[in-house]
Amino acid sequence: MSEKSDRITIGTDPEFFIKRGDEYVSSQNAKIQGTKHEPVALENGGTIQRDNVAVEFATDPAKDREDFVDKIRSCLKDTYAMLPEGHDMVVEPSASFNEDQLTDPESLEFGCDPDFNAYTVSMNEKPWCGDSGFRSCGAHIHVGGLDNDGKPIEGLEFLLDFDGKINAIKAMDLFHGVISTVLDNSEASIKRRELYGKAGAHRSTDYGVEYRVLSNYWMKSPQLVMLMDALTKDAMHLITTGGLQEILDLVGENELQNVINNGDVEAAKKIIDLYVIPNMSPDTAELYDMCLENMPKYKSVKEEWAI
Repeated sequence: MSEKSDRITIGTDPEFFIKRGDEYVSSQNAKIQGTKHEPVALENGGTIQRDNVAVEFATDPAKDREDFVDKIRSCLKDTYAMLPEGHDMVVEPSASFNEDQLTDPESLEFGCDPDFNAYTVSMNEKPWCGDSGFRSCGAHIHVGGLDNDGKPIEGLEFLLDFDGKINAIKAMDLFHGVISTVLDNSEASIKRRELYGKAGAHRSTDYGVEYRVLSNYWMKSPQLVMLMDALTKDAMHLITTGGLQEILDLVGENELQNVINNGDVEAAKKIIDLYVIPNMSPDTAELYDMCLENMPKYKSVKEEWAI
């Protein structure tokens, strides 16, 4: 693994549904602080806000895997401390809320900030859903190429230019998107993908890119977070070593998009075996096998994160 690709910064802004027993509770009714335009600082780093009916926190940028896991755990603990008694956070890609939880204007806002498609290089259409109670949760990955002084990190300058950002998103589709098609294939995830998380979904940032394809499924366990970190480094490594375009040509960009957008698990497995695993580090491959085996076994957020 290239030392350059290991020097990225990484962060996330996952969304969670709140439940009281078996009932979904909106973030407004749970009295969550912070809004999209005015997030509230968490005690131990990061911020919290209401996002439609979900609660969302954002981590500070992390410099390595252990730091990334620690920052997520810290945000989880601080967010749990703000929940009313008897309430819990759940990792579910989508759910339907009762109308009594959708009375606040915030709960009716859908996709107010546009994102973009790396393949068409155009803005994605604002989502619309006929089910007024349907809501979804994502967990985006923020990848950065700036150091503590805000200067470009040598070898990661591509994260700061247009073509490099597009390549970063396509590389993450190849690694994160295809891997997640296999790991995250629940009915709730498939329903989410009808509105959000299509292949290539991203936003450009001053420091790099925000990859917006994934649901919140990888918040289930620190193991999955470690896998996402490892896949990010592998994806950036493929770019820095000049191997991305050859793999994209072999897979086919249309096929890559179809696999992710349609949740085609069998086609995803073929791409993983032929093209992804050969470009994984041994560490990433071990984590992938571990997560694949443990996906049905992961317990609650509190249990998995020892909160």
